[in-house]
Amino acid sequence: MRFLAVGALVLATPLFIATTSLAKDKKTIKELKKQIGYLASDELEGRRTGSNGEKKAAEYIIAYYQQNGIAAYKGNYRYPFSFVTGKEIMPLTSIIINGQKITDLSEAFPLPFSVNSKRATGDALAGVLEHGNVWLMPLYSDADEAKDAHFDWEKTAHEKAKEAAEQGAAGILFYDNYGAKYEPEYNKKSDYETLDVPVGILTYKGYKKYIEKIDGSVAIDMMVVLKKAEMTGTNIAAYVDNGAKHTVVIGAHYDHLGHGEDGNSLHAKKDGQIHNGADDNASGTVALMQLAKRIKNSKLKKYNYLFIHFSGEELGLLGSKAIVKQEQLDSTKLAYMLNMDMVGRLNDSTHALTIGGVGTSPVWGRVVDKNNPSFKISYDSAGVGPSDHSSFYYQGVPVLFFFTGLHTDYHKPSDDADKINYKGQAMLMNYIYSVVAKMEKEPKPAFTPTKQSTVGKVRFKVTLGVMPDYSYQNGGVRIDGVTENKPAIKAGMKGGDIIIQLGEYKVTGMQTYMEALGKFAEGDKTEVKIMRDGKELALPIEFK
Repeated sequence: MRFLAVGALVLATPLFIATTSLAKDKKTIKELKKQIGYLASDELEGRRTGSNGEKKAAEYIIAYYQQNGIAAYKGNYRYPFSFVTGKEIMPLTSIIINGQKITDLSEAFPLPFSVNSKRATGDALAGVLEHGNVWLMPLYSDADEAKDAHFDWEKTAHEKAKEAAEQGAAGILFYDNYGAKYEPEYNKKSDYETLDVPVGILTYKGYKKYIEKIDGSVAIDMMVVLKKAEMTGTNIAAYVDNGAKHTVVIGAHYDHLGHGEDGNSLHAKKDGQIHNGADDNASGTVALMQLAKRIKNSKLKKYNYLFIHFSGEELGLLGSKAIVKQEQLDSTKLAYMLNMDMVGRLNDSTHALTIGGVGTSPVWGRVVDKNNPSFKISYDSAGVGPSDHSSFYYQGVPVLFFFTGLHTDYHKPSDDADKINYKGQAMLMNYIYSVVAKMEKEPKPAFTPTKQSTVGKVRFKVTLGVMPDYSYQNGGVRIDGVTENKPAIKAGMKGGDIIIQLGEYKVTGMQTYMEALGKFAEGDKTEVKIMRDGKELALPIEFK
């Protein structure tokens, strides 16, 4: 009897564990559906950084941590940061044609590279380029150009206006006399070099209304007043304090695209639809919340655990960069960082999972199980990638990045909660927890610099090997970090430098930086001018 009883116990134990595990998974999936369902609902209007939807999401996340007894980091859950959204047209801006002030932006608007608060007046004739007068100039050279989807009207306008200003124009007013197929719109994020004259444009509608039928000169009075527009985003941080020397950061961004206002939507129509971002990144947000609860209730005590929900990721990793700087989160304080971005669309056929950052520490080769039967894992060794772990990598912190892959709903209104693979996400959360548990048995991981990933990046003939700070709006391109064995680091460039010129090409922002970079080929040698600690430096550089 005793033998049989023991045998029964041995047989029953795996069944009990399996049943318990299945019950936990069902509960997890139920919670995932509820939480992702809310965060990706129309009520939150796409969780755009700085919006009411972001605030509602933040309140929901904080309430979860409070309900589960997970403390705020340093007494605060909210870590706000400000960022520049572009140039805002101020009420003092005026474009007056023959005494009629135009207030409708669909008829006329200033261009963002105009001089600020400088008035220009004159009687202008189209094609008459008089020194010291306002120049009235066509934007398009012919009807074909006006219909060309690839015509860069803003670049053309800047080049023409710059040349006109150099030739003595007091101001420039462009006009569309063809009816462009793709109408010009005010670009508040333009980073073209500011000119010394006011510049505006009459749309086709404005041209037809104000100057088409005028025979003779046109009285123009224009002044452009712009200011930097700012918004505030909010990171959320919760903390499990185990009294340890080092802290582990586990993160995920919770912002998304709102209604697509910031130009990063891939939706074909500009119709203002809500982009709910279920996979990107309500999936990672909820995974972080549930992993935090699990870690808080576990026996994992070797490290402290800092759970950060980043905002501003979709605008250029703004939130993660901000909190790294605000709280001085670097390798002296942190053991490692795990990032979850788009972890909700595991393919049931391929089970493909990408894990980035495996080259940032030797320990990852021992801890990350590539042969896990639940997934077909692809490694990316790079510590730099299109998500928030990059901000920590540049502080010398080993990182891992979990990602179930792109899909046709990426950055579109169709990224909805009903398309999440909840069972697959629950499996992945278990896997990530196992990585955290394994790290309890390892010493603080050593950091290894890696080559930069090329996945999802614009292709140029050459590269500097820098990570730009997309939040910087004060002229030039500020560098967050440099990549090993690339031209920038070999030239002596480092994080914090501001690129102001590349060869003969001035750099006033990302647009002009990319244009300048496109002028060079492999093997070219030139000079890069930077600002460092308020001083201008010129460094020789070779593109290899």
